[in-house]
Amino acid sequence: MNLHFKNRIALFNTVAAAITMLVVFAAVYAVVYITTYRHLDSNILEERAELFSQISTVGDSLVFSLNAEWEEMEHNRAEVDPIFLQMVDDRGTVIFHSRNLENDKLQFADSLTEELFFNVEFNGKKIRQGQFPIKTEGGKIIGQLDIGISQVDSILILTNLRNTFFAAFPLMLLFFYGVTSLVASRSIAPVKQLIAYAEKMNYNNIDPRLPLPVHHDEIYHLTTTINALLERIETGRSREKQITADISHELRTPLTSIKGTLEVLIRKTREPQQYEEKVRQVILEVDSINHIINQLLYLARLDSGNLSIVKKPVNLYDMLLAVKNRWRLQMNSKQMILKLDIPEDTVVQADFGLLEMIMENLVSNAVKYGYKQGQLVCNWQADTGILSISDNGPGIPQEHLPHIFNRFYRVDVPGSTLVQSTGLGLYIVKMLAGIQGIQIQADSQINRGTQFHLHFNG
Repeated sequence: MNLHFKNRIALFNTVAAAITMLVVFAAVYAVVYITTYRHLDSNILEERAELFSQISTVGDSLVFSLNAEWEEMEHNRAEVDPIFLQMVDDRGTVIFHSRNLENDKLQFADSLTEELFFNVEFNGKKIRQGQFPIKTEGGKIIGQLDIGISQVDSILILTNLRNTFFAAFPLMLLFFYGVTSLVASRSIAPVKQLIAYAEKMNYNNIDPRLPLPVHHDEIYHLTTTINALLERIETGRSREKQITADISHELRTPLTSIKGTLEVLIRKTREPQQYEEKVRQVILEVDSINHIINQLLYLARLDSGNLSIVKKPVNLYDMLLAVKNRWRLQMNSKQMILKLDIPEDTVVQADFGLLEMIMENLVSNAVKYGYKQGQLVCNWQADTGILSISDNGPGIPQEHLPHIFNRFYRVDVPGSTLVQSTGLGLYIVKMLAGIQGIQIQADSQINRGTQFHLHFNG
């Protein structure tokens, strides 16, 4: 059933109201029903008290006199609300009945031992009947008194109550549905307003924020949440634009350098040493391009969730030695040294490719941001299973330190304004460490360097 939201609200509330009305009516009807029959039973008991005062016993014989109570007109003719009287002995023989019974008799139960109230039909009319045993002074039952009262008024009241409810029930539901639909329409008006504003937005135009409702209710909280989401999207979009520009710049710079170097080489014949020097420069630029591309590929794999993990023993010394050799040219250009304070037989459980990417990013950051003639130390603590990678570079301001692992977050390190960064390296490091169960933390002090600590769990 494809209904609008307001109509679904109205329908659900109407169903709930219908169930509630049925329960309430059933309760009211039960109360009226019980009260009506209690009233009839009360009238019968009053009649019984008056009649029993006129009945006496002599031995096992029943003696009664036809006084004014017995001769009342309500017992003589079938009035609108007649009262029927009948007396039966212990053998079931009717020994007396009121004149309004004429040749008929009331029904009575075979057992005369207890008082009974029940409904019977007499001459096409329903009556409420009470049956009372007559006892001697010794407690012996010698007969019974039957008293019947018409149920016409009671049945009329109950019938009118039922008819009124069944006639009013559908009208009440229609009225309730209409009112609820109107109220629901007014209630969701702020939501429609939010939809109208949201429809005006697109990827290139999310600057307008949704207007906040007057009342601080759930719609208000929804609006503030959406606005906060839009703010995050806007921030992310700005960072993506910036990162796209930075990546383009980083790729264009080495490509331009490679092109220029090759153009210089082909202008004239040169000495082998000159070719070798220029080729080394081209290799450095290619490595830089390759590093950027690897970061983007890993980012795409992380976002898609298709990154497979194969943990196995990895020789930490050999891996860092290979990373050192790959970055030897860059470190030599800045007269930096990389010291491996790690036993050659150090083995950790990790995914080789992912751990290598972590080391590449950490070492590349230290080389890019480090001072000339700086020092980079990789230290292994066997008792705690912690690998520390420390440099004596410019350091990271404390206000930036909690955010350095965020995606696209970049820090303007003093003295490193010429360093281009995508803001993805440390984010990738954090993600790759996390999926391998490696905890990473960073400490830094301005002008004293930065330390990254990798906690391996066995």
